[in-house]
Amino acid sequence: MTDINEKRNIDSMLLALLRTELANRRTLLAYTKTALGTGITALGLLKFSEEQSLFELVGMVMIPLSFIILAFGVVDFMITRKKIKTEKEDAQV
Repeated sequence: MTDINEKRNIDSMLLALLRTELANRRTLLAYTKTALGTGITALGLLKFSEEQSLFELVGMVMIPLSFIILAFGVVDFMITRKKIKTEKEDAQV
């Protein structure tokens, strides 16, 4: 009877780790989508703004912001992936 319970616990742990990996990937995609949206908005503001307007200033601020968002998402993804890998090794799955 303990073998069945042990197998269920291992299966539950494996499924939890897989769900966590998928959630981590979705989070990276959300950061990427946000960075792309910010960058495209910035380019649109720059393209259609008059010189020395507030829209141009906002566009100039949003371009580096989009790269910062993307970099933060990639770093967060890699840190979380490393934690998941450590958890897998500890669980011996």
